[in-house]
Amino acid sequence: MAKTIDYEITLHPAHRDGAFIVTKFQMMETYPHRRIQAAGMDDLINQVTQFAMEHGASCRAAVRCLAPRKPPGFAKATAELYFNLEDRTGTACGDAVR
Repeated sequence: MAKTIDYEITLHPAHRDGAFIVTKFQMMETYPHRRIQAAGMDDLINQVTQFAMEHGASCRAAVRCLAPRKPPGFAKATAELYFNLEDRTGTACGDAVR
């Protein structure tokens, strides 16, 4: 049985723009966040996925480990957690059809 570790999840707005994923982050802005306890990477990813799906909007999940040492595989497991991505290709760049 894996040891239970505390984590903090923050959901930042994100969208797909062509081949790129754009994450919006502004200083002093408040974003949905939650503190959880997870035992192992599978449990952590399941809880992050559940939180993002409850949120429902297009987002990137930033996971912070609150333990003194990160567990093995933490960086790889939490590197690219994107959920509900909407495609905004060509909408914000002035690529209007003429």
